[in-house]
Amino acid sequence: MAEVILNDIAKIYDGSVVGCKDINLSIKDKEFCVLVGPSGCGKSTTLRVIAGLEDITSGTLKIGDRVVNEVASKDRDIAMVFQNYALYPHMKVWDNLAFGLKLRKYPAEEIKKRVTETARILEIEHLLDRRPKALSGGQRQRVALGRAIVRKPKVFLFDEPLSNLDAKLRVQMRVEIKKLHARLQITSIYVTHDQVEAMTMGDRIVVMKDGYIQQVDDPIKIYENPSSKFVAGFIGSPSMNFINVKISTNSSGEYFTVSEKAGGFKINLAKKGFAFLTPFNSREMILGVRPENITDRIYSDIKEAENIVAASVEAEEPMGSENYIHLKTQGSSEIVMKTDGANRVKPGDRLELLFNTEKIHFFDPKTEKRIYGD
Repeated sequence: MAEVILNDIAKIYDGSVVGCKDINLSIKDKEFCVLVGPSGCGKSTTLRVIAGLEDITSGTLKIGDRVVNEVASKDRDIAMVFQNYALYPHMKVWDNLAFGLKLRKYPAEEIKKRVTETARILEIEHLLDRRPKALSGGQRQRVALGRAIVRKPKVFLFDEPLSNLDAKLRVQMRVEIKKLHARLQITSIYVTHDQVEAMTMGDRIVVMKDGYIQQVDDPIKIYENPSSKFVAGFIGSPSMNFINVKISTNSSGEYFTVSEKAGGFKINLAKKGFAFLTPFNSREMILGVRPENITDRIYSDIKEAENIVAASVEAEEPMGSENYIHLKTQGSSEIVMKTDGANRVKPGDRLELLFNTEKIHFFDPKTEKRIYGD
């Protein structure tokens, strides 16, 4: 087992193109860490640097107690699972599993023991005499996992391993990989662009953008306390709603009034609870609110006609137990509300919305950093 430590890691291509930069990250022994972000954010480059498939431009990489900057990939005691499975098509499953051990000249009895044990763990004993072309996508993915497991490495690296599977199978394999990790307790680093995979699989999530780390934390903390507008919008499905607003203080100084920039709603916030907004009085801000923290007043216990956000229905997405309602406010801000699946609407319906003010966020429009309270 091993801790993986990246100190000031950078990978620069052709002298100026940033693959990843200023990567400072400590992945604990036995941890399941997920690197997530949009295409081109640097997550796969970071993984390939750890794997030794890319040279490090600057910085220090440690696996366990050993600096591996100059250590060849094959000598780093890591195993990688690729998105395209990387199976040898002319070999049977048994030989695919055994191939890496044979290269390392393991005794025949040890190879047999490890292949048999791995096949049992992955429930693929009945597939050992088949070739990859005779396997389904899910079965091929299990064999690819088996090739990594059989090695018993210090670190597992996963490069978007589920992206070629259909939606139902992806969900199944997410669970299987988590169960495997709980059983094997091997440090694992998993790359994905799918924020649902990241949220459901990671002990910690590393959110990346443009080659840089944006935030590192456990999934729920990132969801509830995003550090920036980018993180807030990327993590969560449907994503967070963003509305341009202006902050002002009422004449008595007891409340902040949050007004939709283009005209429309006004929400009063107790000054005591939002004291962190004081430096931003009379300034424009970005208000963020998640779809599940918006409700129609008809389904609320609140009957007073205050802090109402009037909006009209544009469309709905019935999801069964949930319904995603797309709305436009009087100030033409487009927002999504997540509600119970029984709450059906029609285009043109007028709703009176309430925002859960304990769950709203504010972002600086220039830096896009979140403005924090206590």
